[in-house]
Amino acid sequence: MGTISNDLHEIVVTATSPDGHIEGRAESLRYLSLRFLHESYERYYRHRDPELLAHQLGRAATLMSTAYQKARREVMLAHDFERSSVMRPPFSSRHREYLEQGPKLTARGGSPDREIRVTTVGLLEFHVGIRPGVVERHDEQSFLSLADSAMNDLRADYQRAHTALRHELFLKHKGRHR
Repeated sequence: MGTISNDLHEIVVTATSPDGHIEGRAESLRYLSLRFLHESYERYYRHRDPELLAHQLGRAATLMSTAYQKARREVMLAHDFERSSVMRPPFSSRHREYLEQGPKLTARGGSPDREIRVTTVGLLEFHVGIRPGVVERHDEQSFLSLADSAMNDLRADYQRAHTALRHELFLKHKGRHR
């Protein structure tokens, strides 16, 4: 077992959409990618069903995030870091506020021309929107490039929102002992 920082950076998780056609991969949340399994992009293209594709992308992202959070929790526990719970409440009012507001953080991301948009609240549920005609205009590789770009833009927005929350709570509780 390495340092906690190294172990967190080594987390790699994959998740598959409920329909089994899309796989997402997260490497320490610094690198996110999607791919179609079994040439399934053709299925979505042939049926011209961007709503189904958007739904499956959102579900794959939700499952990927859940898998990442589970792996992160396991690393934290392996290094004797415990999460607050009813049995062990938050250690300060700042920590309590952080635990209350963190799951409500909203982040948005999109591909460069906003052809694909992604929204999440607390990294718990992801919703994807695909502009009409996008599936018809893009082959599999260019679509995946747009989707990866949207997910990475979302990740960056979440990092900004998370940092802003921590900074806001630090300033609000600065000088307080509890």
